[in-house]
Amino acid sequence: MVVTPANERIPFFDVLRGVALFGILIVNVFSFGADATAWTDPLDRTVWTLKHTLFESKFWALYSLLFGMGFYLQSLSPGYTVGRAVRRLLVLMALGCLHGLLFEGDILMLYAELGLLLLVLNRLPNHWLVCVGVVLSLSFPLGHLLADDRGDEWPPEDRDEASEWLEDDLAHSPLSIGDFADVLDYHRENIPELFWADWQYPDSGLLVLTFFLCGVYFMRVGWSRLQRLSMSSCFRMAAGCWLAGLVLMGGERYLAATMGYQVFGKSTASALWVLFGDMVYLGATLLLTGAWFVSVWCWTRSDRFIALRTRVASAGRVSLSAYLSQTLIFTTVFYGYGLGKAFQWGPFAVCCFAVMVYLAQLVICHWWCQRFRLGPMEWLWRSITNLRWESIR
Repeated sequence: MVVTPANERIPFFDVLRGVALFGILIVNVFSFGADATAWTDPLDRTVWTLKHTLFESKFWALYSLLFGMGFYLQSLSPGYTVGRAVRRLLVLMALGCLHGLLFEGDILMLYAELGLLLLVLNRLPNHWLVCVGVVLSLSFPLGHLLADDRGDEWPPEDRDEASEWLEDDLAHSPLSIGDFADVLDYHRENIPELFWADWQYPDSGLLVLTFFLCGVYFMRVGWSRLQRLSMSSCFRMAAGCWLAGLVLMGGERYLAATMGYQVFGKSTASALWVLFGDMVYLGATLLLTGAWFVSVWCWTRSDRFIALRTRVASAGRVSLSAYLSQTLIFTTVFYGYGLGKAFQWGPFAVCCFAVMVYLAQLVICHWWCQRFRLGPMEWLWRSITNLRWESIR
């Protein structure tokens, strides 16, 4: 049983949330054309491979794990009621719907919907929690196998076709030529999020729920054990996860290069090779998510880069505000009603942009947390949930 005072923050959670915020930004910023295979410069391909290997799927998994961990702690707090938890999720859903009008990669709606399911599943005993998590995790590879091709046209057959697609998006997409109202209309059809709709993909809602359950299970049986581990044991655990995860990701890249396997797109490999590739990618995601998790734990227990860690923790404390502000920043830069840079920047350029945004956020979030108790969106979320205006200072 984990017992934490109601108002006490766990520094590790703040740092981990701040790190996850960076990974999510790196992946999201590729959504405006940088994922295209038209970018064949060696530097661009190297950056894309690093994004795919180290960040893609791993950081929404990390953030989902944190959501489950936080949900469990909230359920133990003295003021917890099911009604308050439902109100909290409904407010999150409303924020997600507004956010989804700007960016189709919104995850808040998904978290709110699946959080309602977690209210029920959270009551399961540990062995049933594990069983449900295993079944849900297999929905991606087995769903892909049973339903065969997912109907994607991506990836294009060659660089010329990829370039044509980019040029077409630049000339006709509402994101590049539309005004603010056009962008809202373009995204309206994705609201609300249907968590079961993408069940064949490695970032499906069912897998998000899997990591919610992993977070709950970890807080029940793993958190106290992790705190008792020595630093050397944690280092060995992190190294083992990194090594095994990177080997599996190397295998996934080999299958993509030689067998025609595509984890997010249309595969030309046989059904069994696709199933094998999906299992490899799923295993790599689990291992590398664990590697990031344990590595951040080691960092919080060390005396290295303390000033940076403090600022990352500040970003983690106001992660909802930081996450939404990221969308405001890069939509202003990429969308047509802003600077109109969508479908023009490759992987290296968007990653440099993302790093600059994150570094600026570290400075601003740290300044904010020195003066205020809650982030602006966290304050609004808590105030509406509690049906009273909370003190922000």
